[in-house]
Amino acid sequence: MKFRKLLMLLFFIFTLGFSNVYANTIYDIDMDINIDENANATITEKWNVRGSDGTEWYKQLFDIGNSKVSDFVVTMDGKDLTYKEWNINESLSEKAGYYGINYTKDGVELCFGKSDYEYHTFVLKYKLSNVIFNTDDAQVFYWHLFPKSSGIDFQKYTATIRSYYSFPDTLDVWGFGYKGYAYVKDGVISLSNSEDSDMANQYAVALIKFPKETFNTANTNSNFKGFDDVLKAGQEGTFEYDYGLKKSIWQKIWDFIQMFFWPIVIVGSIIISAIVASNNGYGYKNNKTIDKKNVPNFRDIPCNKDIYYANALMFLNNFGYKETNILGAIILKWVKNNKVKFIKQDTGIFKKEQNCLDLREKVTFNENEKEEEKLFNIMMEASGDGILEPKEFGKWARRNYDSFFTVFKNLKENEISKLKSEKHIYQRTNKEECKKKNVMDDVIYEDSKKLYGLKKFLQEFSNIDTRETIEVHIWDEYLMFAYLFGIADKVAKQLKNLYPELLNQENIDYTTIMMINNFSTTTVNAASSARSAAESYNSGGGGFSVGGGGGGSFGGGGSFGSR
Repeated sequence: MKFRKLLMLLFFIFTLGFSNVYANTIYDIDMDINIDENANATITEKWNVRGSDGTEWYKQLFDIGNSKVSDFVVTMDGKDLTYKEWNINESLSEKAGYYGINYTKDGVELCFGKSDYEYHTFVLKYKLSNVIFNTDDAQVFYWHLFPKSSGIDFQKYTATIRSYYSFPDTLDVWGFGYKGYAYVKDGVISLSNSEDSDMANQYAVALIKFPKETFNTANTNSNFKGFDDVLKAGQEGTFEYDYGLKKSIWQKIWDFIQMFFWPIVIVGSIIISAIVASNNGYGYKNNKTIDKKNVPNFRDIPCNKDIYYANALMFLNNFGYKETNILGAIILKWVKNNKVKFIKQDTGIFKKEQNCLDLREKVTFNENEKEEEKLFNIMMEASGDGILEPKEFGKWARRNYDSFFTVFKNLKENEISKLKSEKHIYQRTNKEECKKKNVMDDVIYEDSKKLYGLKKFLQEFSNIDTRETIEVHIWDEYLMFAYLFGIADKVAKQLKNLYPELLNQENIDYTTIMMINNFSTTTVNAASSARSAAESYNSGGGGFSVGGGGGGSFGGGGSFGSR
């Protein structure tokens, strides 16, 4: 009997774990809302999903007042689905390839068939009229962007709200129902949940206060007289991670005091942190230093041709290290090893030809390439179909900048940990041995001099007369290291001028190098911009915004997900 109970328990645990692994999952939804001057919105939602059961995905738009839904269309993996009168009771095969609207007493449900239980990208497009309403003192956008999900794992959402005019940074913006961000930057409003919070038990409500007569609309909402009534409804049920709610007089006085107190604390902390960082940093045995001016040019590939080791040395020696420079080197390595390739493909509404990265080859990574494998999987997720466009990678990095930068942080930290485990870096015994807490040995010292010597050589070799100066058979390895130094584009141009036959190969030519550079730059800029915007927001910039809580919202209520 005990054995039977044990088997039943194990079976329950197994099936529970199995159901979690294969749950209906929305990996991310990217929503774009464009409001015209007459207060009508054109909305596009990109859903990256994987089903496990049921026959359809759906989104309910309940309690939408005077708004009307029109021009609803859906594509799956870039192919148009067919509209039909919707019956939620039809089978999986009957709904495959179709979409429709289910009309209920509470509003409408936008529905589309699953077809199967594989990974798919659905794009929903529809229009909503009268998305702005008037109060006595303002015009208001107050919508449930995403209701609570029903029986699904909903991980990430982003929303961009734009209009016929560029939004000023002073525009009042709130986000309710989720832990995350809501801010104005570059004329548009951005909202998203944070990296440490999924949307499985949350929802997203956006509240924006516009000046009167911003939009040409007479639409009203009988629930609200003035804007404060709307704000009060939005603040119902707020909880601990909210920020920036309406404050009492005592809170305002305390904020005024903090205007003077905290800058002093922050400046002091920065000074103390700099001193601590300096003492806890990395130095050489017997306090040796590298005299950069007198380091001789080095024309071979140092660091055993290991770009990860070289990347760590760039950081440890302050050789102009940037955490994402190694991205271009990794992509070039993949191209060289035929793991990926660049292809031309028609993309976008206007089918414009674009250089894309083809990730569809079946590739494997060894034990020392775990972070590479993570990066490859990130690219695959960003592409949706294995063909990665620069804008897709940039958009993913913008939404998931924490995950993006973590890959490069891990690459550096893993290599430093390896050097410590091999005793190339160890703790000092006293300050006479080294002023810094972490001592780097002579192996690192010699490799670092050669690395900096290579950087000088690549910066200067175009000015050297003799063609024999460069080891032409390792030109692609030169370029990998040039990416680490942040000078790959300049080195490629020099190679093209001096050795045109080198950059005319089948899989690695000058165009490929420039495409890698474009891919890297576009993606890093997108991620950096998003991180800067979020940091600016956290320090009070980018407009007024608030997360968490939220109640009594208008428009798009109900639920959404899978059934």
